[in-house]
Amino acid sequence: MAYLDEKIRGQVSQFFQDLKDPVTIQIFPGPNSELSQVFIELSNEVADLSDLVMVTQTTEVPPLEPGHSGDENISGPIAMLLDNSGHPTGIRFVGIPSGHEFGAFLEDIKAVSTHHVGLSEEGQQALSQIQQPVHIQVFTTPT
Repeated sequence: MAYLDEKIRGQVSQFFQDLKDPVTIQIFPGPNSELSQVFIELSNEVADLSDLVMVTQTTEVPPLEPGHSGDENISGPIAMLLDNSGHPTGIRFVGIPSGHEFGAFLEDIKAVSTHHVGLSEEGQQALSQIQQPVHIQVFTTPT
C-alpha cells in the first residue's frame, strides 16, 4: 500500500533536492508488528525519493532518555536518524511520524544531511556558550 500520493511524492522529491550527505533512518520495530510495518513502508517510500536516504532495521533497543530507569517496556516503533558516518544524531521519532510529525520528520532528515539547523546567528552564538552537557527534548503532536 502506498502512503504517499504522487503530489506528495513530488513535493518531497523537490524538498530533498538540497540533500548533501547520506542519512539513515534506523528503525527499531518493537513488539507491535502492524505499526512497525506501516512505519517501515512509509520510511522506504521516503527513502525511494532520494539516493541519500536509507532505511535499516535493528533489533537493538534504543537507549532510553536520561532519567528513565531502563526497565520500562518499549512498544516501538522507534526511528533514529543516523548521520553519514552511521552515528546516531540524537534525533528520534517514537511512533509513526504522520500528520504534523511528517513535516518534522522530513525537516530533520534534511537538517542531518545538509548540516543546517536553521538557527539564527544569535541562537547559534548562545548555544556556543554552553560549557556542559544539556539534555534537550522537543515533542511534536497534532493540534
